[in-house]
Amino acid sequence: MTNNASMPSAREQPPVGIDLGTTYSVVAYLDGSGRPATLVNSAGDLLTPSAVLFEDGEVVVGKEAVRASLIAPEAFADCFKRDIGRASFRRPLLDQQVPPEVLDGFMLQRLKEDAQRRLGPIRKVVITVPAFFDETRRKATQDAGRLAGLEVLDIINEPTAAAVAFGYYRRLLEPQAERAMLPPERALVYDLGGGTFDVTILEMVDDTFRALATDGDVQLGGKDFDERLVHHLAERFLAEHGADPRSAAADAMQLWIDAQEAKHALSERNKATVVCVHAGVRMRQEITREEFEAMTRDLLQRTETTTELVLKQAGLSWSDIDRILLVGGSTRMPMVAEMLRRLSGKEPDRSQSADEVVAHGAALYAGHLMSEGAGRSVKPFQLINVNSHSLGVVGIHPKTGESVNAILIKRNTALPCRKVKRFQTARPNQRSVRVAVVEGESPRPEHCIGLGQCVVRDLPPGLAQGSQIEVEYSYAANGRISVTARVPSVRQSAHVEIQRDRPRSLEDLETWRERLCGAGLGHGAPDVEAAEPDVDSLVKKLDEVYVAAGQQALKMSLEGDLGVLQQSAVAAAQELQRATSALKQAEAGRGDAVSRQEAVRSASEIAQARLAMKHAQTGCRFAQLVLGRECLSAGLVPTGFQGRAEEVRRLQQRLKG
Repeated sequence: MTNNASMPSAREQPPVGIDLGTTYSVVAYLDGSGRPATLVNSAGDLLTPSAVLFEDGEVVVGKEAVRASLIAPEAFADCFKRDIGRASFRRPLLDQQVPPEVLDGFMLQRLKEDAQRRLGPIRKVVITVPAFFDETRRKATQDAGRLAGLEVLDIINEPTAAAVAFGYYRRLLEPQAERAMLPPERALVYDLGGGTFDVTILEMVDDTFRALATDGDVQLGGKDFDERLVHHLAERFLAEHGADPRSAAADAMQLWIDAQEAKHALSERNKATVVCVHAGVRMRQEITREEFEAMTRDLLQRTETTTELVLKQAGLSWSDIDRILLVGGSTRMPMVAEMLRRLSGKEPDRSQSADEVVAHGAALYAGHLMSEGAGRSVKPFQLINVNSHSLGVVGIHPKTGESVNAILIKRNTALPCRKVKRFQTARPNQRSVRVAVVEGESPRPEHCIGLGQCVVRDLPPGLAQGSQIEVEYSYAANGRISVTARVPSVRQSAHVEIQRDRPRSLEDLETWRERLCGAGLGHGAPDVEAAEPDVDSLVKKLDEVYVAAGQQALKMSLEGDLGVLQQSAVAAAQELQRATSALKQAEAGRGDAVSRQEAVRSASEIAQARLAMKHAQTGCRFAQLVLGRECLSAGLVPTGFQGRAEEVRRLQQRLKG
């Protein structure tokens, strides 16, 4: 039975926040007392799988879409959040090439419909995104909301939303006088979701939430842990029966579902069982938590490296962190908490639901934005965020004549902010000045994302070479970027605003519904634009190039943070040498066994040595990858690697879409 006491009045829309996740999505709202609450969907669940399926003239979203995917995998799509913002990327579905914004639009439309069953008409919402999303991904998320008929009040970072929700229960519910007595707190938000990973450090003082630093990986999440388990189970089946369950779409989909359930089970107990069915054969496989953690150790190591880097970027150590907040369903894996305990010496905070806390924070932020006209009790607070990527303009190097990215606003700068930098005209009698705006860390503009440009035209003839140009860069708290270019000597200027709310040219959802739901019957015009290669395969190719760069960088003399990474890579290589020697020694002793008991012991030692060497190989490769990636990001091309630098640029451009 519905509790009408907490229902908002029919004449006003309550503040609503949407955690639009890679694998699951959640909707929350503020009740009449200003408290956040999670809305159940039409199936009665708090979490809605981020999945869509097109069949029999309708769009199926959520749990039923996942179930039906076993019957019609060619009409099913999930994890499309990983692709959003890549302008040229399309997901192949039923002979169509579908933009990820459209799939996210269908997802948001369903979430909106479920919310309206409880709350009445909904239009204004706040949507969360990973902190490390760049501007194009944020704008694409806003485009998806527009397609779903929503007015996106703002985009808020997922870790920041989680900290707001945590702060609400820990600080904002206290009376003002007592709240002022609470000591400041620094919280590290470790957010490992289904498809993305973020770390953000926030400082909470009274009713102010200030982000200090953020970093992340938009291609790392629970899906990657599932994938390792799927491949492990499939390889076992292949070795035993000579057939690969991944070769049949329906069997592969069932294996993914069963592997995910096994992963969840391993968070609660030490072993789980999966029954793999393919080619008329059923194979029962047991997997232990120890085996699962071993096969995914390098993925966890990636999160550890990012976490340590964020601490360095904030200029802090673990002793400066008061609390570690766990966000995202994948943080339920016991090895996550164990790693954070080892690093920090602190017990991670699980006081809030890892699945719901982001949506609750988004609803609180929506209430904050709507508080002036909402007429409801909303606890006031101040939110100070940082930019997750550096912003710069394209200039010409005075000595080399090459284009360079002149960074004006470094990443992790508190917003809003304003920066001014002076440049010079490149040649005499220059009649116009073009200022290209880019986002990214690389000194090379082609490795960055272009956001827009402004042009000062019709400069007077005879302007001397080296005349001064002033570029003013403003980054508002709502993410709006403004650039002004001035030529003071002639009092001419140009101004451009880069707005997320400028809609991309996308057809409406009804057009796509007709096209996709009728595609199986031969209806709709085919989209001739080809889909790009799979994102994961591009990421793997780029990782291989980074490893090669790291191997070359080991031969150089590096200092500072790069020197620290180089030392880690050297230590990992030494560990691999020790593990390789230990394996050779174990194998050499195999022939010395004279009894069955000794033979069994020898075989066990060899198996353990092989596993240790495999772990060492993974650790060595990852250390080299990080070293190579950071060297290239800093514009330092290792000796002997110049020929492959273009390959890095090409792969990065394809990933950006």
